[in-house]
Amino acid sequence: MDEKDKSQTEQQFHSGGRRLIDMVYLWVDGSDIKIKEKREFWQKKLGQKVNPQAVSKCRFRDNDELKYSLRSVEKYAPWVNKIFIVTDNQTPEWLNINHPKIRIVNHTEIMPSEALQTFNPMALETRLHKIPGLSEYFIYANDDMMFANPTDPSFFFTKDMYPVFRLKHKMKQEKIEKETYFRSLFNAYKLIEEKYGFKITREPHHSIDGYRKSDFEKINEIFKEEMYNTTISKFREFGSISRVIYSAYACAIGEGIVKEVSKIDRTLPFYKQVLLYLTGQFRKDSLCVGNNHSGIKEEIDKFKPSVICINDDEYSSETQRQEEHTFLQNYFSEKSSFEK
Repeated sequence: MDEKDKSQTEQQFHSGGRRLIDMVYLWVDGSDIKIKEKREFWQKKLGQKVNPQAVSKCRFRDNDELKYSLRSVEKYAPWVNKIFIVTDNQTPEWLNINHPKIRIVNHTEIMPSEALQTFNPMALETRLHKIPGLSEYFIYANDDMMFANPTDPSFFFTKDMYPVFRLKHKMKQEKIEKETYFRSLFNAYKLIEEKYGFKITREPHHSIDGYRKSDFEKINEIFKEEMYNTTISKFREFGSISRVIYSAYACAIGEGIVKEVSKIDRTLPFYKQVLLYLTGQFRKDSLCVGNNHSGIKEEIDKFKPSVICINDDEYSSETQRQEEHTFLQNYFSEKSSFEK
């Protein structure tokens, strides 16, 4: 952390005892002809080196999710300080770029020249700490991640400002072997286990998470070669390192906590867990569903999550994407101040 950032962080700590928490998004509109031409150029140039999973249409489609995610921030997390939207020289046409909380960050501001152009979110995630003016504490989201209920900073950070790392079920070996996403998780966990003896076998909850900028700086130095190789990877690769490495590191050094996402709070006495289960009083911190799920609202009503992710994948049809858009428009119907 340079002296300017240190000074900024100290001011935040001592300003009425309040720690400022920023928010970061990655966003792309893959239908933009300029973006499409860049991507096709590099796909052709790299040829068979490009994994087909890395260039699936769902990686680059925009379904206005960011608009509704920002509506959810204003409604359920108004404490968020600055909002940084990392893009490849793009701006959503509906976005109010004059809003005092909003800042568009171009890839060129955070990525080394040798890494550009990039179409790899994992690469961009290795450089989030380079965002100019980003606070030490921040939350990060893809544009399909949203708040679903009132949520305060304690959901993401402990009272000591240690990040909370949410995990769900155990990773399946066949997914690690076949899918770039799960391999990147495995790669990150393996580095942490070998260095610190801290073992994780579960996949993350895949939603909004809290981070410390200083953890990015430390990990990028400790695992310099591995992180740099991810940074310069133009598309997702089996050798990529997932951003979970930053959360796992914080937990490994005793400055982060692991929390299991379950429909019943496992920290309660067993008899209370049984009672809640028998009476159907379920609650999950977070919920991730595909946009091909027919009962998204019912799932939210059942589990009352703080954060949700509505995932667009390669199996999603155009009809399902339209149904998702209709759901978001109805569920987050109130226009936010982040829109024109």
